[in-house]
Amino acid sequence: MGSEIIFIIALIIAVALVYWIVLKSSAEKIATQYQLLAARFELALNQSAAKMRGFIRPEPSVYGIYRGREMSISVPGKGLQNTRQIESVLKLELKGSQLSAQLTTAGPLGGLRQRDSRGQARWKSGDERFDQTVDVRTDHGGALVALLTEERRMWLASNLKKSKATLYIGGGNLAYAKLGLIANEDTRKDFEAAAEFLCDLAESVEA
Repeated sequence: MGSEIIFIIALIIAVALVYWIVLKSSAEKIATQYQLLAARFELALNQSAAKMRGFIRPEPSVYGIYRGREMSISVPGKGLQNTRQIESVLKLELKGSQLSAQLTTAGPLGGLRQRDSRGQARWKSGDERFDQTVDVRTDHGGALVALLTEERRMWLASNLKKSKATLYIGGGNLAYAKLGLIANEDTRKDFEAAAEFLCDLAESVEA
């Protein structure tokens, strides 16, 4: 009986140790990508210390001014639609615009994300490839006609389809949200490209 208890305790300790090692490795990968993002955009890096002997490791974030506007990349405290699905979110300041729109990939997952669109109607650009790939919800279709040039429609169709991300416009921000954490080079580069795209888009919105 005593040996069985010792075995169970040893097993619990071994499982906890493996979990701690995996958690530490994952956190280090994420921290590295945020350090690179901070350096790339010259933003401040916020990295809180681990808690409970390393079993709780808060996600890092970056914040500052890029191309003349506030920008941040972080992980919100709650998941998508109040679920456990974690998103990484790039937010960019948008000045003096009442434009409101939400763009994501068409299909079942897109429909789930569009529950945040506050009843806005689906808008179609007339570009068949774009409309089949991207689900756009807005009450400002006229403004989008001018903003979403052919080049931008191509970028959105390609990148939203590949990344399964969502673009939000409104409330004084442009936001690019993608499920998961920024833990590898490909995801980091995706956010870097999105930052440049959003900056260009913001300048056009404000013009």
